[in-house]
Amino acid sequence: MKTRKKVLSMLLAGAMLLTGFSGFAMTGSCEESAALEYNGQDVSEPVELVCYYIGDKAADQDLVLEKVNEILKEKINATLVLKNLSLSDYTTKYSLTIAGGEAVDLMYTSTWAYYQSEANKGAFAEITDEVLENYMPLHKEYQSEASWGQAKIGDHIYFVPVNMANVNANAMLIRGDLREKYGLDELESPEDLAAYMQAVADDPDSGVSFAYNASQNNDTSKKILLFDQNDWVSMEGSLLNYFSYEYSEDVSAEDLFWIYGTEEYLEYAKTMKEWADAGYWSKSSIANATDTKDAFLNGTSAVYFQNLGTVGATASQAAADHPEWQPEIYDLTPEANRFYGAYTGDGMAVLANSQNQERAFMALDLLKYDEELYNLVRHGIEGVHYEVDENNMWLPAADQDKYPFGTGFSWGFKNNDYEMDRADTFADQLEIAGKWNEIAVEGPTAAFSFDDTNVANELSNLQSIYTQYVPLLDLGLVDDVEATLEEFNKQAENAGIQKVMDEAKLQLEEYFESVE
Repeated sequence: MKTRKKVLSMLLAGAMLLTGFSGFAMTGSCEESAALEYNGQDVSEPVELVCYYIGDKAADQDLVLEKVNEILKEKINATLVLKNLSLSDYTTKYSLTIAGGEAVDLMYTSTWAYYQSEANKGAFAEITDEVLENYMPLHKEYQSEASWGQAKIGDHIYFVPVNMANVNANAMLIRGDLREKYGLDELESPEDLAAYMQAVADDPDSGVSFAYNASQNNDTSKKILLFDQNDWVSMEGSLLNYFSYEYSEDVSAEDLFWIYGTEEYLEYAKTMKEWADAGYWSKSSIANATDTKDAFLNGTSAVYFQNLGTVGATASQAAADHPEWQPEIYDLTPEANRFYGAYTGDGMAVLANSQNQERAFMALDLLKYDEELYNLVRHGIEGVHYEVDENNMWLPAADQDKYPFGTGFSWGFKNNDYEMDRADTFADQLEIAGKWNEIAVEGPTAAFSFDDTNVANELSNLQSIYTQYVPLLDLGLVDDVEATLEEFNKQAENAGIQKVMDEAKLQLEEYFESVE
């Protein structure tokens, strides 16, 4: 890793030798130290880049952004203006933001955040060899080749994936003090989770509002309680919410199925209704805009579901702020297969109508592959938000809560070459991660990218119907599960689900043939 970082630094220095040092002034002021060239490209004209990300704004974001902009100004004569779409409403605002006519240069996107659908509308600029050669030399040299393959729609690439692929699985965080209070053993199954949440719900003195302060949907717990329980593999992109298949070494296109037509989903939805009726979460969860992580950390929720890294960081923060809670992380489905996620689970795109495309590509190059910028974006300001120990591991500093590690702004720039381990990584997280990494394999469809051009209208109609029915079913907030699910399936059938299924199977068959 140290050698890789040294080489990266040397290449970056080489690029900067071409940036016209005559443009630097001894004062070091942002205006006077602006670059004239980057990688041989003229950057003498200053530009302002508007960048959208998904996630909530950190309290010290503006302070960090000031430091980021000093470096970007120095290296490519550009500054960023950050805007965010919150996790609670990005699904309704994302496409509207792109289509609304606002001058936007950079946009977070991914397989779960409208990459395929927006790219097919022509929203994003293409990433060509010429773009990499001229404006993104660090990506050209160091970005994973597999990531580019996964980002292709047909033979074209329209966003820059992260340079990181982790095990794609969720874990669960609970309050160990409450578990012990109720005399429960360590959790090993969904049934154990139900017993824990029932005990919390029955305890007026638990100190929490709900066993699980669910927010708008049950997506993160659904991954564990439905998909992992049945060894289902999630599809990505515009197929994510609708289709899956059971893992096997000889999976075929014919194994793809519509999730909501299965007996497994029906039983899951019935269980969720039982849990909702038992008071495990609020009857108004569908309208709750409080992030589930925030709910756990502020003591209003006794359970938190999310990917292992986020759960681990949350456990560490909870242990620091409330050691009496004795946070515990669990893998409720240890027998499930584990898969490395695609590189395309996070990334950034340059808007096709951006007036500053070249500079936006340069900014992407530096934000991911300049170590100083990378650490600012991922961690904040050293000495203020984080510290680095003698083993090159990071620890939270006094104001870490004002710019938490891995804030939403950083999701699109993740790069394993510069990631540091946290010195106080939660022990449960390390144990589970070790087990997952021992058994994880690349999923059969990890590099599959669905082109939804032929079924865009059907998918648009399906999304509207999905939003109307599925969050309520997943949260158990319906009077009659079977009747509601039947109604949803009829609506989906009328919207063209069979046409989407046929198109997905056709492309999957072609994909499997291409990788044999």
